[in-house]
Amino acid sequence: MNTLPLDWRAAVLERLALNPAVRLVLALDPDGVLLDESVQAAVAAQEVGILTYVPEQFAAFRFAFETEYHQPWVAGESLRLVVRIASPDSNVFPYELLAQAGGRERVRSLALFDFFPRLAYPVLRELAQHDRGTLARLHQAYCARPPSQRLGIQQSRRYVLESAYHILPETVHEPVALVRYLLRRHRLGQKPPPALDAFLLVQWQTSPALRALSLAELLHDAGALYRLLATAWSAYLAQQGLPVTAAADTPLLPLFDDREVQAHMDTLFLEGLIPPVQLKEPTPVYGWVQAGVFFDQHAYDRERFLRFQTELAEILPASSASYGAWLNFAPRWAEALRLTDRAALTDTEVVAFAALHDAVEARFSAWLMIHYAPLATLPPVPTPVLGHQVSEMLAFQLRARTCERAALLVLDGMAWDQWLVLRDALALEPQSQDSCFVWLPTLTAISRQALLAGLPPYAFSDTWQRTDVEARRWQSFWVGQGVTAAAVSYLHNPTPEVWQSTLADPRIRALAVVLTQVDAMAHGMRLGAAGLRQQVVQWAAQSPLGELLSALRAAGFATWLTADHGNLEATGIGVPQEGVLVETRGQRARIYTNEEFLRRAHEQVPEAVAWTPAGLPEGLRLLFAPGRAAFLRRGETALCHGGLALEEVIVPLVRF
Repeated sequence: MNTLPLDWRAAVLERLALNPAVRLVLALDPDGVLLDESVQAAVAAQEVGILTYVPEQFAAFRFAFETEYHQPWVAGESLRLVVRIASPDSNVFPYELLAQAGGRERVRSLALFDFFPRLAYPVLRELAQHDRGTLARLHQAYCARPPSQRLGIQQSRRYVLESAYHILPETVHEPVALVRYLLRRHRLGQKPPPALDAFLLVQWQTSPALRALSLAELLHDAGALYRLLATAWSAYLAQQGLPVTAAADTPLLPLFDDREVQAHMDTLFLEGLIPPVQLKEPTPVYGWVQAGVFFDQHAYDRERFLRFQTELAEILPASSASYGAWLNFAPRWAEALRLTDRAALTDTEVVAFAALHDAVEARFSAWLMIHYAPLATLPPVPTPVLGHQVSEMLAFQLRARTCERAALLVLDGMAWDQWLVLRDALALEPQSQDSCFVWLPTLTAISRQALLAGLPPYAFSDTWQRTDVEARRWQSFWVGQGVTAAAVSYLHNPTPEVWQSTLADPRIRALAVVLTQVDAMAHGMRLGAAGLRQQVVQWAAQSPLGELLSALRAAGFATWLTADHGNLEATGIGVPQEGVLVETRGQRARIYTNEEFLRRAHEQVPEAVAWTPAGLPEGLRLLFAPGRAAFLRRGETALCHGGLALEEVIVPLVRF
């Protein structure tokens, strides 16, 4: 579990100087210190809320401030609030807020130079923008070993690399040390600012032993590292005299004699990130090498699944885990789900895995109800965390000129396990594979509209039940980003002729393509999750998806692939009988506009969860089916979505 050290949170709280007698505090937060999930948790532990004031979104702020705080204050409630602005200038605050908070002299500053006065501010800004979670480690190191004097930009970058990322360029001068660092980096999900990576590359490119490697690609693309290791692994096994298909010799073979690399390789084989090599004939294999070879595919899959199940039970995130812990857990869980198709489990093992599955969903939904709301306040770069931030990230990429054309490929209803099946069936090699939360409830009209509109659901209170406004939402978002309407395109289940024509149009800079085949297969599936995975394989063989991805690349598009929601195989616990009282009759979530209607439905299905997530249009009330249950006839099973399950809420976000 990745949690920030208390001393960083304590330092932020100290600068905020929260006081039980003071109900309103204003904070200058140009570097987004208060956007950090763990800092927000520390503030919340003081029973203090946080609102962000954006001058361009004054109406939205005014609505939230009035309804959530000012009106309760008038009614005598003792709520406390921090209002932050992403600016170093207190004059940006409206006069009335300043007056309520005691004037400009009471405004707190959370600029990073206040915490790290001897480091160059531009370096701190880079870190805050690209890898804010690392500030805690940096602060811990800074307090223990501060620089003896004020450092310049290059010296500050060196200090940050050593203190926060535990790497110095000169300690890496041969492939084994490089791979050790890269494995730690990618396994921990570290994404240092581009300037720090450039600093490393300048040093490493002077080393003759490293110069021949694709250093920049290996730094930024975990898949490239795993493919390199897979190739070297075959050669290593041949060198050890094992009966495998001959592989080209490589200077990287000493990698596998390193104990740290061996430990990482074991995990990479277990999680399916590097494929094992098949032996040509049965051969005794001993020691750690066993994890990466097999003769009998069935026996290997079974052993791997049982080991993986044990590991997943041990690393299941706790209720206090960070959102990153769940984002990292989701693809691992998906790998286990698809392994069940090949592991030939006994009845006892099926029961044991079902118990683990129930534990995963119970833990995740409980975590979600506590930690979901702050996700919307996190920045969209370098990696979006919540659905609507994906469009914001694409806009950032175009503004930063990291690409000239951006495409968003949305596979309706595709869960993580189906993405793994699709990826392997098409032999795709994405540049990166991240995870992302979708908006709740995980219903298409809400989650996909938020994804394409680049807005939380409360911003489209007039269309939250509709899917026919997506093209307009997509275009409106980009026009708001300064892109002309003629440069924006939205395609829904296009034929090859249509998308070929669109890609050939040189005016198009922002493209969205929505494909609904996976969702259609899920809703019509009678063979459960395993049947859907098999049908996805068949669809991959028949669909032009691979051709579309290749064409996007050839046309100069940087392409991101994601889903608007996932799906879950669920079992019925009964259907509330409510006539016209319900707005949306989902199998996993039901939406009401009246508290009394919600109460009546909940009485009929008391196992259900009455909880309304943040960010929805005013007046909506939600009832969720719990765990792996659904609002179906008791005992009936179906693949469905709308609820709080891990497979529905966390989806892949893949870049090509």
